Amino acid sequence: MNRHAVHMQADINKSWRSAERWHKTPVVRVIVASEMYKEGYKFGVTGNEVWCIEKVTVEYIGDMVYNKT
Repeated sequence: MNRHAVHMQADINKSWRSAERWHKTPVVRVIVASEMYKEGYKFGVTGNEVWCIEKVTVEYIGDMVYNKT
């Protein structure tokens, strides 16, 4: 996989479906995108509602990690 941007979903179920397509053991993490936006980060969005950004620095990675049960 040669992606050049971080791909994000607003919907947790869509996040899982996407993660499962790309990884044997997927993990979905919360990104505090609202704070990134407030601080001037620029996001792109695709036609199927995938939000993209070049990078997410550690301070915007939320504490919650979702492991699908």
